[in-house]
Amino acid sequence: MSPPHHKYRPAKAIEFYNKNTVIFLTGATGSVGKSILEKLFRSFPQITKIYLLIRVSEGNTMKDRIEEVVDSGVFDILKAQFSSAQEFQEKIVSKIVPLKGNISVCHLELTDKDIAMVREDTTVFLDCAGSVRLDDSLNTALEANTKGPLQIIEIAKGCRNLAAAVHISSCSVNAPIVGPHNEETNYPMVFDNDLESIFEMLSTKMSDEEIRDYEKSVVLKSYPSTYIFAKCLVEALIIKRYKDMALPIVIVHSSIVSAACQVPVPGWVEGHVGANRTAESDLIPVDIVTKTTLLSATTADGTLAGPPIYHIGIKCINPTNWRTFGMYVTACWRAVKRPCRRVSSDIRFELCPGAEFKRRFDVHFGDQLQTLVQHEGDRKLKARISWVKTLPIALKSIFTFQWHYDVNNTLALDDAAPVELKSHLRRGIDWHKYMEDYNAGVQTFILGEKVDRSIVIEYPAALRSELGIGREEDPESTAKKNAPRL
Repeated sequence: MSPPHHKYRPAKAIEFYNKNTVIFLTGATGSVGKSILEKLFRSFPQITKIYLLIRVSEGNTMKDRIEEVVDSGVFDILKAQFSSAQEFQEKIVSKIVPLKGNISVCHLELTDKDIAMVREDTTVFLDCAGSVRLDDSLNTALEANTKGPLQIIEIAKGCRNLAAAVHISSCSVNAPIVGPHNEETNYPMVFDNDLESIFEMLSTKMSDEEIRDYEKSVVLKSYPSTYIFAKCLVEALIIKRYKDMALPIVIVHSSIVSAACQVPVPGWVEGHVGANRTAESDLIPVDIVTKTTLLSATTADGTLAGPPIYHIGIKCINPTNWRTFGMYVTACWRAVKRPCRRVSSDIRFELCPGAEFKRRFDVHFGDQLQTLVQHEGDRKLKARISWVKTLPIALKSIFTFQWHYDVNNTLALDDAAPVELKSHLRRGIDWHKYMEDYNAGVQTFILGEKVDRSIVIEYPAALRSELGIGREEDPESTAKKNAPRL
């Protein structure tokens, strides 16, 4: 399916954002949300206002959360364009209108006054929020990943001049049900016969205990996790209601979001995971997700039969595998200097079954971690340690299976895109350069360490042969690498 033909389309993305200068963005404290926020400010200075839905937890203020966002390394290039921090505040941060809210609460926890204000001038909604934990209870997953997006659409319905509402989700939403090859289309749920009744039952008619029973006896027998079920349910409801709503909605599915490959900072990353060594990885740089998301909004059209759907992945173009990823990680981290606070000097990359991981985790870190968690006040640390130990099992369905996501719609978007939003996805990824930037990004943005680019990394012979490391490059490849960042 080609992108729909209407007023703007991707080729006129600049005109689209020249006209639609007020944005409502959720999930701005996450990596995708931060990247989208930075890109909007850097490439579209005519943007006048961006509403950010911000959850303020105990011990934090709204100011703290905004500072947390704009202090991220993803804003370094943008900040460098201004002569002072004050100028950055006046010309960029002043455009942010923070709204205290929560996607898991009725009406997003917004006041009537806030909702009226948003509806008055917002024309584009970008929904990046949600829970990405695969081990959430069904109740929690539904609140964040089903009810939350539906409430955002409900607010968007009341806007005077809505141009686009982009729902950002995961390519893995349909994969466990559909099979190894997923096209950019809507697939029915296992329970597709009566979606509205199921949603109403889960939302209003079941007690917490009944929902827990339903999770075990029904949901997890058909879906690998509550996350997948909740995401499937919300998309099925959006598509079912699409014609009646007549709203310009677009659905974007990304594969595993990873470090930026080019802009604004190569290697910028805010998380890390692992998987099956022989499986092809489907890492997609966050800057490609950002550009595709912003392009997708230009194709929103409430008169279509269904919402346009875009997959963002690399596996159908030039994939790598987790074994290669592991060789890069091992080589890079053996080469860098090890600060004294590093837990271990024994740098290895191994992939093993989930139960074996938990056993090794206890053997290697049990005594140290037990000492850390003895203090009553370390609740967050206890919760994080517990989460790390169970993470491999929770992620199994996402990282160990071979799913391929068709990206033809996304390639058509990118082919027509203006230079400011072109990701060159069709070219694929230079994995050698990307992995060096990725590991440097982990060292810089996650560990907070200084990267020494003068260090020579000794790659294993198998890796050098597989990716052609050390071969002389042709002039065209060199030109592509040295192209300016946008």
